[in-house]
Amino acid sequence: MGKKSSSWYKRHVSDEFVKQANKENWRSRAVFKLKEIDTKYDLIKRKSNILDLGAAPGGWSQYAAKKHQDIRITAIDILKMEDIHNVNFVQMKIEDFEENYLKNHNFDKIDLVMSDIAPNISGIDSADIPAMLNLAEIVADVAKKALKQRGNFLIKLFQGKGTEEFLSDIKLYFESLKIIKPKASRSDSKEIYMLARNFKEIN
Repeated sequence: MGKKSSSWYKRHVSDEFVKQANKENWRSRAVFKLKEIDTKYDLIKRKSNILDLGAAPGGWSQYAAKKHQDIRITAIDILKMEDIHNVNFVQMKIEDFEENYLKNHNFDKIDLVMSDIAPNISGIDSADIPAMLNLAEIVADVAKKALKQRGNFLIKLFQGKGTEEFLSDIKLYFESLKIIKPKASRSDSKEIYMLARNFKEIN
């Protein structure tokens, strides 16, 4: 193991949220980011229809499925994901999901689109931020087509060049938009979360 990898591993295994996730049998520490946001904004409601894009390993879907038994969750990822009770997992690219399901009107409108997707990180901002924005654009395109009127959209972003332009575009489609840095997001990370609420279709 290289020096950089060794340093990351030591930090990872000593991380309080990693330890808590292991103790409570969550699939990833990312669940605590969603839990904090949901606790404050009550995103995951009873009888809601949720779309989790870039879902693997499934922490966010796992949290939502445990919170309420009467919700419907569809999780999409190109990577394989172990089954979760009450979650319909579809293994495919997000773009293919849009093409095969949304464009054919094979899908009920969604109350919440959520995405913790991220590119493979190089550590070079000039590469990582555009890669993240590219994924965010794909996810946002699906959200605009899938959401019900007054539906909500939660997505991970990186702070940096181009992010403000992305946020400005999203603002056009929602009544309110907030930027959140959950406690489980590492302080030295450029990671932030955008919560856009009350979708309004623009003709």
